[in-house]
Amino acid sequence: MKKSTRFKLLPLVALTIACVDSSTRTSSDTTSASRQNPVITSVRVNQGTYGMTTRLKWVISPDSSAIIAMVDPAGVESEALPNAFFYGSESRNFQTRMDSVWDVAPSPDWGAIAFSRAHVLTNGGEDSIPAAMWQDLSRRTGIDTATLRNGSFATSGMTAARSVAQPGIIQIPADTRAAGAADAAAARMFPIALGWHVRWTPDGATVALGNSPAKAQDSEESETWAALDPKTGAFHGTLPANSQLVVPRWVNGPVLDVSTPVDMQSSAPIAIRTGSRTLSIESLHGVITARETGTASDSTARTYTIGSGKALAATKGGRYILALAPRAKAVANAIPVEAVVYVVGW
Repeated sequence: MKKSTRFKLLPLVALTIACVDSSTRTSSDTTSASRQNPVITSVRVNQGTYGMTTRLKWVISPDSSAIIAMVDPAGVESEALPNAFFYGSESRNFQTRMDSVWDVAPSPDWGAIAFSRAHVLTNGGEDSIPAAMWQDLSRRTGIDTATLRNGSFATSGMTAARSVAQPGIIQIPADTRAAGAADAAAARMFPIALGWHVRWTPDGATVALGNSPAKAQDSEESETWAALDPKTGAFHGTLPANSQLVVPRWVNGPVLDVSTPVDMQSSAPIAIRTGSRTLSIESLHGVITARETGTASDSTARTYTIGSGKALAATKGGRYILALAPRAKAVANAIPVEAVVYVVGW
């Protein structure tokens, strides 16, 4: 992120963690059954395209109990493609994922998530987007067609493609079992055509919406910002000159490329603690396991199979493990692995 000349950007302190796909399974082992096997599900972070190249990155909350993982693909000649993200929190017992976004950022207290929905209009080999497509997008977003056209930007240099960013907020419930928690956590969309990048002010009172990219490049930055009140929906076209923005401190993970093989053999172990037990998340020969450590005797320690792939990060209690795994369904001429989050019920 480039620094604007009008305000200072502040880093958001975070740690590292890991993710995976979407099926249910239980781990197997042949040692003592005195401790129950964990129940494991997997969630695919991105159910859309991985493009020609994809950057996998993640950010962890200051208390290490929550994670956001993002799949950030790019097309031919680094053209912009929509991203996808997964959010999971141990302390709030809440998780969600979303495809077709341009950006995502947690609030400073990790109590909310700001994101920008990616709407992409293409018209095959034609030179322009027909009025009917704009009208359909207007019905779906609640934004008038003139605003959509003015706020749209090019995302391809080879075809007629116009894209729109629409901001949204997810309020993370403090208690998912409370009455109305599910409704309160539903994404709230705003009728605004802006938000190539999203940021928060340090007090969490304002969401900053970055201007649209000048070029059809995935790496383009926002140089100017508008302000959105996440509670009232009030919108202002500019930020005060002295505004500061919190920048998520993403951990840049592997870059996946169609033409480059991915090493899935091993990765550094990740220490976690669940209850009174400490475990080491380990990857070897394409299999992820959780091995008990710190027991009185190695003969009583157990090893649990988590799933296939290579672990990259995990929340402190090991509930969410971010990983690379082989694609559930192979796709010709496409990246053969994908980002998944293993959700483990210890």
